Amino acid sequence: MRRLIGITPEYDVFCEHRRISNLVLSGGVEYFHIRKPYFTEEQMREYLLKFDNPRVKQRLSLHDYHHLALEFDLGGIHLNKRNPILKEEFKNKRISVSCHSLEEIKKWKENADYCFLSPIFDSISKQGYTSKFSSIDLQQGFNNGILDNKIVALGGVTYDNIKDLQNIGFSSFAMLGELWQLPKTMFITPNKDSKNIIKDCEQVLQHGIRFIQLRMKEASNDEVIEVANYLRPLCNRYCALLTVDDRIDLLHTNLFDGVHLGKNDMPIKEAKKITSNRFLLGATCNTIEDILQAIKHGADYLGIGPYRFTTTKKNLSPILGLEGYKNIIERLNKENINIPFYAIGGIDIEDLVPLKQTGVYGVALSGTITNALDKQKTIKTIIKTF
Repeated sequence: MRRLIGITPEYDVFCEHRRISNLVLSGGVEYFHIRKPYFTEEQMREYLLKFDNPRVKQRLSLHDYHHLALEFDLGGIHLNKRNPILKEEFKNKRISVSCHSLEEIKKWKENADYCFLSPIFDSISKQGYTSKFSSIDLQQGFNNGILDNKIVALGGVTYDNIKDLQNIGFSSFAMLGELWQLPKTMFITPNKDSKNIIKDCEQVLQHGIRFIQLRMKEASNDEVIEVANYLRPLCNRYCALLTVDDRIDLLHTNLFDGVHLGKNDMPIKEAKKITSNRFLLGATCNTIEDILQAIKHGADYLGIGPYRFTTTKKNLSPILGLEGYKNIIERLNKENINIPFYAIGGIDIEDLVPLKQTGVYGVALSGTITNALDKQKTIKTIIKTF
């Protein structure tokens, strides 16, 4: 049986509490570790106050200010270099420990519910934090009984390499960087009536897409809210992100994880004052100048296009094609800029591999999915590619 444990990023990200709660309640993770090494005690207290579901709190483990685990009735505490001593008052809590060698595992294994062993691979979230173990060393650890089902693989763990770790012997895995990355396939709702938009979203979620942009250009705010009221709990069930196109004024409804703004919508600089780190902020770009400006003013991700002509949008910017994306990526690499960006606009199934080869982060699709004869097969191909 596979056990997945989540770890928070060091600094707050958009909708962090909701995303943690969704992952816990949906069974996406078994436990979630609250690791905020730069927080003061007061900041940590304010952070924990936002968790109000007892089921979620019992699945949380605290890395710092362990006494707050008693105050907030959290399920566990985690021992590390900053907090290495297990005090008597925490003996009834779930205990986990950070270990960086097999010798440390031997020392702690019997006194902990589980132990993190890291870094197994090069870390995604920490630069310079590179793998310390060979697969042979790890295999021998399992063969000798030093490693077992109480040991949690940490460091560079992704959904793609979990199978390799299972072959070595691991059954428990901790994720940080991979867990907080944006999904690489975005579904943009097509120009349909509310009933069919909901139907499309139900299908794409069922088949594996975890990022939906609700785009209802001709609808009223009330109509958008009506659809979002249905989609929000549905997205929560699948641990999926739900953003709204253009209508930044609807973020106050708490139905959306973020907003996507076009080139002619509110300036990104002004929008960032509203979204801050509470909501995801996406921006549509066509040129390198657009991109650099959006990044400078705080965009969290970009939709760059159009790839080719599309009937989904009016007043298209100049077509980019593969060469356009290659040139953009080359320029971003020279500037040492790394931001998730999605190719968008008229993309078909046969375009996926060539686009992936340019280095784009992901794709944003609409008609390619909704017009497919076999939606499940189409979505499977898209997800497998990216």
